[in-house]
Amino acid sequence: MKNKKFTYFLGFAVLIVWGLIIYRIIGTIDTGDDAATIAPVSTKKEPFNDYAVPKDTTRLILNYRDPFGLIPFKDTVKAVSHERTAHDIILAAAPAINWGFIKYSGYIRNPGSRQLIALVQINGKSADMREGDVVDKVKLLKNMQDSVKVLFNGKTKFITIQHG
Repeated sequence: MKNKKFTYFLGFAVLIVWGLIIYRIIGTIDTGDDAATIAPVSTKKEPFNDYAVPKDTTRLILNYRDPFGLIPFKDTVKAVSHERTAHDIILAAAPAINWGFIKYSGYIRNPGSRQLIALVQINGKSADMREGDVVDKVKLLKNMQDSVKVLFNGKTKFITIQHG
């Protein structure tokens, strides 16, 4: 019985809501007297020229390049001529180092300190080198297991492992 009362109450509420909606729709469509409508009042707008606009005193500096590349950029900087001197030619003709005298044979791991020891041949002489050791002006910088990085006469190079 309690459910029936609640259902009747909800049905009555739905009828009231739909009745209000229909009443408002019919009220807006009313085809009553058109003479009662109010005409909009026209107001005169002020001309734009009456406002005090300060004179533009800024200057645009347009010395940046064209972002679209339509106009070629005119460079105002004068080109500086570089004359070759004997010093430049001597530096350019520095002899290349022949790295063939260094051969990397492999590595072993010291079981006590777990440090890598590279097996390197320099000018035909075998040497066991750790990182930082220098033999015949050749310094071992880094042991990467498959290659070593060495320094000789200020130049560095990676020398790969050579089998056989």
